[in-house]
Amino acid sequence: MRIGLASVRPSTGEIVAIYGGEDFITNQINNATRHFAQAGSTFKPFALAAATEQDFNLHTMWNANSPCTVNGYTLTNYGDRSFGLSSLLKATLHSINCAYVQLESVVGVDKVADAALRAGIPSSTPGLNLDALDLTFVLGTASPSGLDMANAYATFANQGMRSSTSIVKQVIGQNGGLLYEYSPTLTAAFDSRIANTVSYALEQNVDKGTAFAARALGRPAAAKTGTTDGNKSAWLVGYTPELSTAVLMAKEIKGLPVSMSGTGGLKTVTGGSFPAAMWTAYMKGALAGTPVTAFPPAPDSINDRWNCADLSASNGGTPPLGCPGAASMEFAPGGIGEAGNPDGITIPGSTTVIPNIGDGAPTINKPSKASKLPTVVSTPTPTPTKTKGTKTPTQSGGDGAPGRAG
Repeated sequence: MRIGLASVRPSTGEIVAIYGGEDFITNQINNATRHFAQAGSTFKPFALAAATEQDFNLHTMWNANSPCTVNGYTLTNYGDRSFGLSSLLKATLHSINCAYVQLESVVGVDKVADAALRAGIPSSTPGLNLDALDLTFVLGTASPSGLDMANAYATFANQGMRSSTSIVKQVIGQNGGLLYEYSPTLTAAFDSRIANTVSYALEQNVDKGTAFAARALGRPAAAKTGTTDGNKSAWLVGYTPELSTAVLMAKEIKGLPVSMSGTGGLKTVTGGSFPAAMWTAYMKGALAGTPVTAFPPAPDSINDRWNCADLSASNGGTPPLGCPGAASMEFAPGGIGEAGNPDGITIPGSTTVIPNIGDGAPTINKPSKASKLPTVVSTPTPTPTKTKGTKTPTQSGGDGAPGRAG
């Protein structure tokens, strides 16, 4: 079993801690810095950031039934569960695959990848081939290091400012003189409203979503879980305003990834199980004695709700993307469904959390190699009339097929 942990201070990029494995003497591998475990649904916040930049807010509604087909890709939610029409916030809390793949098809895979790069994921990351991206990207097919993910989420924690990273703060000479002192380089990666929207959604995810186990930290925290196809890796990446930490688990035999099923008696090792427990235990110790800090206030746009009736009327009677009845994607028949959490965690007073890829793996049938992923150019539509305090969605020009995600 491979376990890695990396922890970064968002404001400065100082690497606070790295855990690379049990015994470096017998196993010279650093599991916190190597690129070997697919990220799963921990990549979904990058799609959320890219969508928010295109004015899709957390109240936009998407068809989240399963199975679903998007641009030739057929996939399922965890357990093939259907959620009916779901808001983008709900899609985040339940880590709904069909929702996020649709969202990605509309926003543009390239825009999602760009958001990941701006946050701090290196372009050299395995699985992040900018010339061969497909719709599985948002499901976390790339394999960043734990340090990469901790630093990328630190960008959201730092209100959109990405920092350089360093494990060395100072170098003092033998005579006591200062030979080197680290000075962070800060880059504006996202507008603060975009980053704070992501933080709000991920804080809600700790409160009542797939990262609920991290609520045991007892202070404001934002986090996303991730579990990959075949249960070969599981992640919990999360942060407080003071510290961003990634924990990953993966299993290898002779250098090849294998399923973690059965580990610790669990049929499926999800990000909300052991990774969340390790993340919480570490963060409690790392933050002990430090003041409890709240996240910045959520942007007002989070409370904006669309008047779909007015928007439909201004669009010739056709509901625009993000409103109920906007038919733009093929869905297999299926009603709204719920199921138990593989981790056995039930949220009091709400529906049961259903993790998926990032918390359970979907079935994905890709188009044949003979046919490239089709590009569906968005057809121009009249500009909807906005009611006061609402946001109108804008689609990326021809990068993805119009659709609704759950």
